[in-house]
Amino acid sequence: MEKNSKPDVMIINSSYDDEQAKNVILHELGHMIYDKDVQGDYQTNDCAHTYSEHGANSFLIHERVKQYFALGNDFQTANWLDFAKSIGTQDYFQVQEELNKYKFKE
Repeated sequence: MEKNSKPDVMIINSSYDDEQAKNVILHELGHMIYDKDVQGDYQTNDCAHTYSEHGANSFLIHERVKQYFALGNDFQTANWLDFAKSIGTQDYFQVQEELNKYKFKE
């Protein structure tokens, strides 16, 4: 529970397909994990907002890449651009970095 005694609840738009819902959940979990490290007010401080969103997006991408390889895909067949599009992100550099981490695990 949060400090204000309200329960932590995540509501997902029912019109989202499974992939969109998965992305929203992972993004919001990223906020939950990393926002405690953000200095400044998310609402009024552009730097804090950018840092917060980057952390949440990085978590989303990391988890989706981890799932991709857990399903048996290998680095040789991974196409960073196709993968980024498939998860709905334009953060291509982050996708490339996450995929490259698996190059050295094989």
